[in-house]
Amino acid sequence: MTHVNAGQTAPGFSLKGLEGKSFRWRTDEKGPVRGGVLKISCPVCQFTFPFLQRLISAMGTAAVTFLGISQDDAKATASFAREYGATFPIVLDEKEKGYPASNAYGLTSVPTIS
Repeated sequence: MTHVNAGQTAPGFSLKGLEGKSFRWRTDEKGPVRGGVLKISCPVCQFTFPFLQRLISAMGTAAVTFLGISQDDAKATASFAREYGATFPIVLDEKEKGYPASNAYGLTSVPTIS
């Protein structure tokens, strides 16, 4: 995995959200951003994302923006979000486009939280 140290600029990407709206990393976020890459068939993701939702709910949205990054299609990802209670924004790192965000960071496993 590519490591981004404090003070370094994170690799940028532009992905569509579940509602079809584009999200541009390094342009659209406000304040600190944490991202979590998931695959809906991953049992560890199924355990981790509800836990992250509880943390986000406890911290409030003013502290940090959390962005889910799904390696699955919109329909499957929306079903995952409903089933596991994820209310944070989720964007699609599409296989058909070569997983641009995952590859920009050199990810080799999910979940990956940064």
